[in-house]
Amino acid sequence: MNNDGFSFDLNAKVTRKSDHDLLGAVEEYAKVVGYRYFTKGEFDKWPRHGCGSNTISRRFGSWKKALAIIGIEGGRTYEYTPEELVDNLEVLWKKVGRPPGSRQIRQMGAKISLTPYRRIWGSVRKACESIARFHRGEITREQLLGGSVEAVRRKKVPLDVRWSVLKRDNYRCVVCGASPAVDHSVRLEVDHIVPVAKGGSNDLGNLRTLCQNCNVGKSDK
Repeated sequence: MNNDGFSFDLNAKVTRKSDHDLLGAVEEYAKVVGYRYFTKGEFDKWPRHGCGSNTISRRFGSWKKALAIIGIEGGRTYEYTPEELVDNLEVLWKKVGRPPGSRQIRQMGAKISLTPYRRIWGSVRKACESIARFHRGEITREQLLGGSVEAVRRKKVPLDVRWSVLKRDNYRCVVCGASPAVDHSVRLEVDHIVPVAKGGSNDLGNLRTLCQNCNVGKSDK
């Protein structure tokens, strides 16, 4: 008979780790490796991982999506040139008969994410505006492909600050409540309430969590 106090209870409940616990484990290892992209195998070999990478992948849809929540991009990501991005927008524009929105960008043509358009022009809408200006003869091809000066100069939110915002907002969009743990297609982004172009800072009070759809809707108004 075992007298160590442990109860072999057949009805013992399985403890489900929270989103916070799972992402916290990912964040801790991200700090160890300097916030670079890392594989599931690397994470599982870490003695302090506390939970398996497969559990995290199932909860958030994939390993890459879990890393993206805390701001780590990487893996097999194709880098598009400004020419390719413009060509894709022009093809879609002709196909749908109007400036393409986020849904057309993600589901038609080359199925490119919105991120490269934001990085170069500030938003998809601004990229479309630049294309229209080019075809009206108001700017040169070089100016079109050069993108927005404001977008190029814009500073990314530091990863530790991004992490703090996501934790504060419980990993949900503060506008519509969307969460990647519930819907694996949801992508969270940290948004500036007062835009950087208008003097907004990276202080926590000026940042909030939005899903990609809400952020695009805000940007394109």
